Amino acid sequence: MKIAVLGTRGIPANYGGFETCAEQLAQRWTAGGHDVLVYARRQRYKDRPATVGRTRMRYTRSFERFGMGTPSAAFLSAADLIALRRDYRYVHLYNTGNAFLLPLLRLFGFRAVISVDGIEWRREKWGWLQKAAHRFGAWLAVKFAHAVVADNRSVTEFYAAEFGCQAATIAYGAQPIQRSADADEILARFGLTAGRYCIFIGRMVPEKGVQRLIDAFERLNTDLSLVIIGDDAPTPYRDAIWARKSDRIRLLGFQYGHVCEQLLVNAKMYVSASMLEGTSPALLSAMSAGVCCLVNGIPENRHTTAGSVALFEENDAQSLVRTWQALLDDPQRLASVAASGQAHQRQHYDWDKIADEYLQLFQHVERRRSDAVGNPMGRPE
Repeated sequence: MKIAVLGTRGIPANYGGFETCAEQLAQRWTAGGHDVLVYARRQRYKDRPATVGRTRMRYTRSFERFGMGTPSAAFLSAADLIALRRDYRYVHLYNTGNAFLLPLLRLFGFRAVISVDGIEWRREKWGWLQKAAHRFGAWLAVKFAHAVVADNRSVTEFYAAEFGCQAATIAYGAQPIQRSADADEILARFGLTAGRYCIFIGRMVPEKGVQRLIDAFERLNTDLSLVIIGDDAPTPYRDAIWARKSDRIRLLGFQYGHVCEQLLVNAKMYVSASMLEGTSPALLSAMSAGVCCLVNGIPENRHTTAGSVALFEENDAQSLVRTWQALLDDPQRLASVAASGQAHQRQHYDWDKIADEYLQLFQHVERRRSDAVGNPMGRPE
């Protein structure tokens, strides 16, 4: 099977969940003998190898001003695919912001599967135009994609209720994370000690609740530090967070790969006040690392964790403080939550299983190819 991957910033992952998913799936698909081509943004990669592992790469430019980075990169990638790479008949597209490509891809006979993530138009970082574009993109996804994939059952249920769409639910995964021999060296680089900090990983945008997380941390009776991994383009919200950096509130910016894993696995707790999620890759990684997790009790997190981690009452700052303090004061419960979260992740969020589920979905699309080719502009079954 020949699969083209569009709509991410590229691999190796250096931004977020879509990129991590694309990288993990591509590794497994190519290991299974499939031919995978991933499109990446030239501006994000100084070195541009023709292959990453066994995965073929193509680098396209993008127009990064006025919020056009994602759609411009996706359009140029699709143009390259249509003009020069027509033998890659299967397309894995990411993001409702790129769904405007689906009618074009379908017109040229590609079989397209789109991963929509969460409900993008609810994110506070978007202005009204971007929110409208994402909502319209969701409609385009339902209308023109051969299959729509949501990473969380709450999102699947929303698409069913809002659009009458029978989306597939395929979550993200997480790799096993263990403390490595160079862990202390990595921690020393940031002035940290194992077990002496709580951690959060995510972008500095309003829906991630970073300000609320810091506010809650400052009300705790603890001598631990709070480590925040992540960043965002300069905005008043992001700049206000960086202004709160201190000896106890440690802002480390973007960290990836082995370094990020060692910062995570050596934390005492993973805590998130995020108000909008699908299946959070950072949460899954924390569960995989055997770290006690405390997260917002929104429906998406409840579906992801199924009672295996600690939850505070939905969007309730007082509950966050109370639950956080109670866990820090009860080492036995903290260890129990860590163990149950890890067991749940190992059972339900394995990348090998997820890669197979996507391949099965492509095979299902292939069985419907007569409809896809014969009626390229029609509504998928």
